Amino acid sequence: MGYRTSNAAVAYDMQPSFVPEDPRAESPRIDPRERLRVVTGEGRQADQAVSPAFTRVIKTFCVLIALFFVVGAARIAIAGVTAGTLNANADLSSSLETGRDESASLEVMRSVYSSPTRIRDLASSSMGLVDADETVTVDLSGTSASADAE
Repeated sequence: MGYRTSNAAVAYDMQPSFVPEDPRAESPRIDPRERLRVVTGEGRQADQAVSPAFTRVIKTFCVLIALFFVVGAARIAIAGVTAGTLNANADLSSSLETGRDESASLEVMRSVYSSPTRIRDLASSSMGLVDADETVTVDLSGTSASADAE
């Protein structure tokens, strides 16, 4: 049994619309198929160029990502400098407030210690001093001029 005389050959080679009545009958003519054409290419050496539009989109994306990182880094740097300045201002304000409190305290102490009544009381109680009945005033302005002239 050859390929052309078997029922299997007729079933595989025939088109679906044709069914032979006698399996030994001559097989109908089969439409010639198109021949396969082999197109040779360059394989891995083929030009693998990417479209300019795609390249432009990728470059733009990379620039935007870099810009995002630069803006983020600048924002963090500015925030850090601002925080440092605010801390320094708070320390300065605190020391200024402390200085004001100390100044007010010293002013009160000065007024208390330099009070003539207090000084008189201290002099009379602890040192036994009394107020003078007579006061003496010494004028040195006249003697100074006469000593220079001589």
